[in-house]
Amino acid sequence: MYLPRALLSHLYTHLLRTTHPLSPPVLLLVSLDPDTLCACRILTALLRRDYIPHKIQPVSGYGELAKAGKELVQPLSRQNGGDGGVVVCLGVGGLVDLAEVLGLDGGEDPEAGDAENAEHGVEVWVVDARRPWNLQNVFGSINAVRDPADLEQQKNKKGVGVEQGQLTSAYRPGRGGIVVFDDGDIEAELVAEKEAFCALQNMPELDEQDNASDGDASDSGDEQSDSLDVRGKKRKSSSDRDEDGSESDDEEERPRRRRRSNSVDLT
Repeated sequence: MYLPRALLSHLYTHLLRTTHPLSPPVLLLVSLDPDTLCACRILTALLRRDYIPHKIQPVSGYGELAKAGKELVQPLSRQNGGDGGVVVCLGVGGLVDLAEVLGLDGGEDPEAGDAENAEHGVEVWVVDARRPWNLQNVFGSINAVRDPADLEQQKNKKGVGVEQGQLTSAYRPGRGGIVVFDDGDIEAELVAEKEAFCALQNMPELDEQDNASDGDASDSGDEQSDSLDVRGKKRKSSSDRDEDGSESDDEEERPRRRRRSNSVDLT
């Protein structure tokens, strides 16, 4: 999901209203480049002014990002006994699928579900100047419609606040997910990518039976083509033998006729 520039203060205002002394601290995952360190100083000054508890975790690479996800982010999820929370990625995470790297997609546990369906309660804010954007972070949504038959039912839900990956003023945090802060590039330059990604999300998934039936159809087609090839070869071989046989008969008959014609009775 992505937050347009017009609603830039929407999530922070909601965080300010809902923060209480028992709330988990906001986790800041900060890369070590100069621009990100300056942004971290500005953000922490704002959090201190508004009495919002926070914790800073420096990240120097994707290995440390995955480690921070395992040790700090996953314990916040409701599937692991946490109450959810807010994680801010400053200068990191824009190039990769954060739900997978941070371990919020359920991993190999089928009961946990993937990040698009499980309400883990961890909301990850991504503020990153690196490009290109990972489209799963930008347009992926926990409210994605997998079956087109459920599209109308999804639209009638109140308070969803997500339209094709874009957050609206009706969005209420709490379910969790990846939220990318748009600096204007997404709405201006990723229109075609947005349409293609949403079209792929709304396509129905293929069942194993459909794949099996397709495989059987292709196998039967191959068998028919093989049988036709074998028959054709048989027919061709028999016709070849007939032609060879007729030629051999002609060759045998011709010298006999010559011998009979050349034989002369001298008596």
